[in-house]
Amino acid sequence: MAPCQAYDPGVRDFSTRPATLADASALNDLLAAAEAVDQTGEHHSVEDVVEELENPMIVLEHDWVVVEHDRQVVGHCWLLPREPADGKIRISIEGVVHPEHRRTGIGSHLVALMMDRAREYAGERGLEALIAASAPSKNADAEAVFGELGLRPKRWQFEMVADLQEEGVGSEPPDMPDGYTLATWTGVDQEEMRSAHNRAFVDHYAFSPWGVDMWRQWVSGSRNYRPELSLVLRDEQGTVAAYIQASEYDAVQAATGKRDVFLSKVGTAVELRRRGLAGLLLRHALHRYRQAGFDQSSLTVDSENPNGALAVYERVGFRTTMRWTDYGMESGAG
Repeated sequence: MAPCQAYDPGVRDFSTRPATLADASALNDLLAAAEAVDQTGEHHSVEDVVEELENPMIVLEHDWVVVEHDRQVVGHCWLLPREPADGKIRISIEGVVHPEHRRTGIGSHLVALMMDRAREYAGERGLEALIAASAPSKNADAEAVFGELGLRPKRWQFEMVADLQEEGVGSEPPDMPDGYTLATWTGVDQEEMRSAHNRAFVDHYAFSPWGVDMWRQWVSGSRNYRPELSLVLRDEQGTVAAYIQASEYDAVQAATGKRDVFLSKVGTAVELRRRGLAGLLLRHALHRYRQAGFDQSSLTVDSENPNGALAVYERVGFRTTMRWTDYGMESGAG
């Protein structure tokens, strides 16, 4: 989550209302204004915002709010729920405040409001809410706001970038081991890939399985999903051994002038870990992206990934560019 600033009880000149699809352009302007200051590397288009507003797992009337000041949208906050598991549901709180209106209480107001809504969302489904949020680790204001509301640092995520112009990065693909075949996701069975991903990450920290609607929203049905850039490695039986799901955001190129392939998912079947398959697949992917004229490839990784993913990424040419902190409630705090 982008910065939500400390609460100033003297400020009251703003109003909160539910978001609507008609807010897409104003929300995009808000995100652009925030990014110009925050420099997180996240860029959006109006179409991207519309796609998020149309998430079937939320209802705009209840799960996404905007704050207005003098008829201008100056802040927003929304729920990003995962699939339920074991009677619990992980719900992230996402949002941002316009740089000119920070430290006015808007951020604290929004986070508190949406934390209450997250508990209601879970309760309506007979579930326990696991509330989460994130912010750049250097953002002390966000940490203060989250701390006031009971959200504590839990884990860290590293944003990493591989420069495809750098010598040696993606220059040569490795040999394919006997018994394995490589293909793109063009024409792939999405249910097969969803199931493979859920199995591959079952033992990862705070992982929630991807349901059908969630997969369609953020993968197969997303305007940014690129099946031709996504890869799947299969074993002799044709079973998914390792995979990469790639996305390309045109807003990133428009804002930075660089073509970037974002690796949304990189996974290896549990029984085939520690055999170098992820590194092999990544080197093939980076070679393809380099040949296709991309400038870079990026991804996000848990700093405490149990399978040593950070080291794997570093070996193939990825370098850390930013650290994010994941926040959550203390155990039993709801």
